[in-house]
Amino acid sequence: MAAVVVTLAVGFAAGAAWAIPVIQRDLVGKAADRIAAVGVSGVSVSFSGQDATVTCTAALKDLAAVKTAVLDIKGVRSVGFSSGCATATSTPAESTTPGTGTGSNSVPGSATTVTPVVKLAADGKVTISGRVDTAAQSDALVAAAITSFGSTNVTVTLTTSAQAGNQSDAIVDQFVSLIVVFAGRLKSGDAGVAGGKLYIKGIANDSTSLSALTIAAKNAGIAKADIALTLEATEVISATNITVVFADNKMTITGTVGTREQKLALFHAADDVLSVSDVSDSVTLVDKPTAEADADQMVVEDLGVLIRAIPANLLSGEVGYDRTGLRAAGVYLTEASKSTFEAVAKGVGVTPTLTARPDAGQSEAASMQQQLNDYVAANPFLFTSNTPDLLSGSETLLDRVAEIAKEFKGTFIEVHGHTDNEGDAIRNLNLSQARADVIVYELVKRGIPSEQLFARGYGETRPKVPNDTAANRAINRRVEFVITAG
Repeated sequence: MAAVVVTLAVGFAAGAAWAIPVIQRDLVGKAADRIAAVGVSGVSVSFSGQDATVTCTAALKDLAAVKTAVLDIKGVRSVGFSSGCATATSTPAESTTPGTGTGSNSVPGSATTVTPVVKLAADGKVTISGRVDTAAQSDALVAAAITSFGSTNVTVTLTTSAQAGNQSDAIVDQFVSLIVVFAGRLKSGDAGVAGGKLYIKGIANDSTSLSALTIAAKNAGIAKADIALTLEATEVISATNITVVFADNKMTITGTVGTREQKLALFHAADDVLSVSDVSDSVTLVDKPTAEADADQMVVEDLGVLIRAIPANLLSGEVGYDRTGLRAAGVYLTEASKSTFEAVAKGVGVTPTLTARPDAGQSEAASMQQQLNDYVAANPFLFTSNTPDLLSGSETLLDRVAEIAKEFKGTFIEVHGHTDNEGDAIRNLNLSQARADVIVYELVKRGIPSEQLFARGYGETRPKVPNDTAANRAINRRVEFVITAG
């Protein structure tokens, strides 16, 4: 049997490992084991977060077996197939495009134009409309609705007209399984097939019902963007009610979750991208039933993805989850960082509200210059004697300088290096230039665009005080900033 190859595909810039939830890393080994166990070879599986895509070196006879094997792994949200996996004799399995909301629950390589819709009114009356390909499909949908809601409550206007080349049994079967879950859980709403993919929207009876409906929808392969389930305002959605605030390179996490593991997952997500000392955790636990805890786990994982994306892309921001769903907002650093954060947020079904940093005028530039120079005068950069090597402990100083420098866009930042008058003047000039270059390098690492920075060494030519005492010479060995508005 050929080996099963399983890879992780982040889908973002190289090095952005934070985009994969930490608790999902074991999906790699589990997927390999499950696929091998069903006797399938010549298959590779890639994961983008919780979403799997199966790629085949040759067509598979039983797509459904592979999908079931991978979906049985706890934490897998959807499974999609490349077109090379399907043949005319393949056992159907829905294919989704992971995490984008543009997936298709049709058999790979085939068209699905059926359009059945089941609508549940607040009075318990059900209407089945749209079109399917076969009488068997129509009978299955009607039977599921009657079983769930009773024959007196079901009105059928569904039509049957087969389309050439259509392979729609799989998606109709998935739709039938979804209808069965409606009874006693969905207060009002509708579900159906549109554009070749399943969707569901409506109001659930209570938070437990919402969890069950959400899990059933995801198990049916419905993309996150096509699940629009809510509760009435009087209901409490779940134990998870989290707000994460990022400012001044520090993160505060507050709110409630249902399990200790969920609390730790949020903290570890922040710890992956910030120092432990820069993360404040004020999350409390609220006991919830297992079904709700399972649904909340998905929310916590999505929050972790957003948390990991914040420091590298936002100057400040807030992400969270409450009765209205996930949310994300903030001030982005550059157009590139804006695009990166939007892509990460889209992967978990969120459209973030992002704003640009304000432009700096002359007064803002002057204020920033004063703030930076006051700070480094009180907390000077320290170098190993006669070298451009920063001493340990400079990281916090550099972090703060970077935060101040990021506040406005449209600034030009000159980093000036100075020495005292001891030693050779040319050597001092070169040393001051090298030290200024090091500061620029460190600021670029912290997200300041390189085109906004310029290093200049002055050596001993611009003393701040006379070089007549050891204390004065220490003052003259310094780094200063000159800020101008662009």
